[in-house]
Amino acid sequence: MQRNVSNIKYIEPSVLHQWITQNGQKTQLGQKFQVIDARGSDYIGGHIKGCWNYPYSKLKHYEEGEALMDEMFHKLETSRRDVTVETDNNIMNVVFHCAQSQQRGPAAAMKFLRYLPDDKLSVYNILILRGGFNLWQDLYGTDTNVTADYEPDLWSW
Repeated sequence: MQRNVSNIKYIEPSVLHQWITQNGQKTQLGQKFQVIDARGSDYIGGHIKGCWNYPYSKLKHYEEGEALMDEMFHKLETSRRDVTVETDNNIMNVVFHCAQSQQRGPAAAMKFLRYLPDDKLSVYNILILRGGFNLWQDLYGTDTNVTADYEPDLWSW
């Protein structure tokens, strides 16, 4: 995999919903996944169940961002490795998003792609949630199986 934006694909909310509800923490191919929420203060009001919050406002700063990238990578590696042999089922899908997945989510995904060591590029699929949390909450905000801490009043326009 090359380190350019064309290697970052979008995932539809319905696919992520299926992964969460039908497969636990694995895709239909048996691969693990983790959602990374790149929102900052707008994280309040709800989030995708099981996501990790790494605000892009912190990731973009050199020293703090590097420390957070180290932390995120080590958590992902720990989660990804449940066997000692690398197989297709040992691939980690990392789904980034922000409010609309137009700026912070894609920027965080690109930063993570650039951070990955060369020998790990083939074991990470980096994805962006189409429509971000705004679309997610429209579709699944009240579904407590997939959305946590949802405050509908904060999302009414």
